[in-house]
Amino acid sequence: MNWQQFLTEKVLGECYHEGSSLLNAGYHCRKCDKAFSVNRTFDNRNDLMDLYQKVYEDGKWDEFFWFSASHCKPKREGLGCSETTAWLFCLDGSSYEEKCKMVAGFYGWNEQRDPVIDKNSGAYGDN
Repeated sequence: MNWQQFLTEKVLGECYHEGSSLLNAGYHCRKCDKAFSVNRTFDNRNDLMDLYQKVYEDGKWDEFFWFSASHCKPKREGLGCSETTAWLFCLDGSSYEEKCKMVAGFYGWNEQRDPVIDKNSGAYGDN
């Protein structure tokens, strides 16, 4: 499971589509039996805002805000709330993928671990 699949399925609760049968409208997913064109890429504003909304809906926004502040780049002494917010929301129009990966880390995704193998660990909310 890659980080995009983790965010799609475990965080947003959506289907990470798999399929190759070409239809007029795109592809047919063999998991959810729906037509699709592409999976989420998590490199754009819409996907990032959907993730932030989910963090908020899960009641974890305050915790996430301070988690993200510890990842703020460049790390500077006295970095204020406005600078952190501008960085967090990619107001310069870049780094969407980096912030989406940060949300994956916040929810327990780790490149060294495969959530499918470790699904009984509890780290991914599977048990």
